Amino acid sequence: MSDLPRDDTIPQSLPEFMKRFGSEKRCAATLRRWRWPEGFRCPACGHDKSWYVETRRLDECARCGRQTSLTAGTVMHKSTKPLTQWFLAIYLFGARKQGISASDLSRQLGVAYQTAWLWLQKLRSALGRRAKELLQGVVEVDETYEVGVRHGQGTGRPAVSEKAALIAGAVEIAARGRGFGRVRLASLESASKDSLADFVQEHVSAGSVLLTDGFASYRGQRIASSYAHVPVAVNALGRHHAHEVLPGIHRVFSLLDRVLKSTYQGAVRRKHLGGYLDEFAFRFNRRNAKSRALLFQRMLSFGVLRAPPTYWDFVGRDNPRRAA
Repeated sequence: MSDLPRDDTIPQSLPEFMKRFGSEKRCAATLRRWRWPEGFRCPACGHDKSWYVETRRLDECARCGRQTSLTAGTVMHKSTKPLTQWFLAIYLFGARKQGISASDLSRQLGVAYQTAWLWLQKLRSALGRRAKELLQGVVEVDETYEVGVRHGQGTGRPAVSEKAALIAGAVEIAARGRGFGRVRLASLESASKDSLADFVQEHVSAGSVLLTDGFASYRGQRIASSYAHVPVAVNALGRHHAHEVLPGIHRVFSLLDRVLKSTYQGAVRRKHLGGYLDEFAFRFNRRNAKSRALLFQRMLSFGVLRAPPTYWDFVGRDNPRRAA
C-alpha cells in the first residue's frame, strides 16, 4: 500500500478516478485502509499480522489462521463482483447532483438492472444509518405528499396510501434569512400530533425556534413544552400562502419532487421512500461542498463501516433458500 497516495480516496474527475482505482489491487488497498485504519486486527485472537489472499479477498491470521473477508460487513458483503465495479458505482452515486437511477447505473457498469438496483439500495441504507446531528436555531417544519399523489376532493390533507406518501421535512433557516442550512426528511404514516412530534423531537434540538403553519397537529403539548413554536395560519384566500409562510421547506419539497419525478421518473415505491429521502438530504446538506469528489470519500466510509440489509430485507420477503 505504500505506493498509493494518501489522498487516493478523493479523485477529482472520472479519468483520475479510473487511473487511481482501475485495478483490483488499488481498490483492495484502499478498502483495507478504511476497514483497519490502525492496521489489521484478527477478530478472533487480536493478532496484527496476516497474509492477504488476493484471489479470495480475505486475510488469514498469521497466529490462529482465522480467515476474514475484506468485504464482510460492508455494502459489498458476499458480492462476487469486482471491487473496481463497486468503487465506480460509489463514485457515480456520489458525483451526480440529483442522483442516479438503477437503469442508468446498470448501463454504465454493465451489470443487470437488479444488481444495480440492489447496490443503490445498499448505498442509501448506509446513508440512513450514519450519525446525524440535530437541527438547531430557527427551523421550518412542514409536510407534503409525494409519489403519485392523488389530492382527492375537497379541502384538508389527503389520506396516506400506497400512491400518496406523507413526507415531513425540517430545514434550518440561516441568520437574517440568508439561505438555508441542513435538512431532515422522513416518511410518516400519519399527520397526527404524536407522529409530527416524534419527527420534530428526533431531528430538531430542544429550545430551537420552530416555524410551522397553523395545522392543529403542531399545537400539541410535546412541541409546546420543548420548542419556541411560532405557528402562522395559512389561508388560501388571503395573503398567507404556504410557500410564503415557510419558503425554506417548500423550496426543499420542490427540489425533492423534481428529483423523484426526473431522476427516478416517479417510480419510487413507498416502502423504499425512506432511503431516497436520506439520499436527497445527504446531497442537499453537501450542496456547497468545494469538491463533489469528496462525496466519494464519505460514501466509501459509510459503506465500509456499516453492514447493509440483504436483498430479502429490501423486498420484504423471506429467503426461499434459507427456508428450504
